[in-house]
Amino acid sequence: MLSQDIINLIQESQLSAAKAGVLPDAILSEVAKNRWFDLWVPKEYGGLQKALVEGCQLLESLAYWDGSLGWTVTLCAGANMFAGFIDSDTANTLFSNGAMCFGGSGRASGKAIKVPNGYRITGRWSYATGAPHLTHFTCNAVVIADAHQSFSKSELVKSFFIPREHVLIDPDWQTFGLEATASHSFTVHDVFVGVENSFDLDPTCATHPGVLYQYPFQPFAECTLFVNYLGMYNRYMDLVQKNFYLRSKNPDWQQQYGKLFFKQLDAAQEFAAHVRLQFYALVEESWDKLQSNREECNEDLYKNIHKLATESLRLMRTQLLDLHVKCGIEAAQSSSELNMVFRNFFTATQHAILQS
Repeated sequence: MLSQDIINLIQESQLSAAKAGVLPDAILSEVAKNRWFDLWVPKEYGGLQKALVEGCQLLESLAYWDGSLGWTVTLCAGANMFAGFIDSDTANTLFSNGAMCFGGSGRASGKAIKVPNGYRITGRWSYATGAPHLTHFTCNAVVIADAHQSFSKSELVKSFFIPREHVLIDPDWQTFGLEATASHSFTVHDVFVGVENSFDLDPTCATHPGVLYQYPFQPFAECTLFVNYLGMYNRYMDLVQKNFYLRSKNPDWQQQYGKLFFKQLDAAQEFAAHVRLQFYALVEESWDKLQSNREECNEDLYKNIHKLATESLRLMRTQLLDLHVKCGIEAAQSSSELNMVFRNFFTATQHAILQS
């Protein structure tokens, strides 16, 4: 799915990107050239508008080679997907130039005061993946009538996108993994946002007829995040296999640990392969039913996707931790890819979605 040239570029820049705390321009240029941030944007607006399975496979591949890249494309492409929910004229104007990158937070940690033709927004939001290169910040805010109204007295939450020039970025992303995602916090203070910059992320409010925009956002988000975990996990297992192979050349290590360790690794790899087949089969079925206007049949499928993802992720964490302590000093060296993938996986799995 990815050319060898792109894979080489990703591999060569991964360590320096982690140290810099941001994806390099060369990688972002490839993202722009391939329109990966527009993975879910309608074709009418210049996007790729991929089917869910096809798009998830790309995200999995990116995460396999670099967790920070896969995560950034996943979150930013997921935010650009909002193009199917905003005013169609506005969306066409924004996305047709191919330079848009939305991103932000789904938490309703701001307030939006209703005013003529729009809202005045104030708030602070955490974990805006790709903050340094976002063109617009997305956020959820509680709509209130005036500045004196309490959040608790309003049940209306709307989504907004705000041009970056009205946003203050707080460079507080200080994690030990996914460093290059630059998922900083951001603040907005009393900024006017026109009604055309607001939207409701609900299939009934979609402004584009595409099938993707009828797929509920929660299972969509679960699918796109889970393939990142699959990608990082499989990369980690491949690196563990390399680690064990090199160490097995030592007869003492091979005699004492080889058979047991390789058996455990094989079981972990077989588990991941089985989960992957199950997962994509469920996603494909849910997509096919949605295309056939049988969305009412999908409720159980969405539950099954959630159940498979959460239960599998729990086991993946356990297996990864158990194998990590068997990899020797390489597992502790911050510059080793084995260590980097471990840190990326651990950090990614702290996301609220799919926590169990």
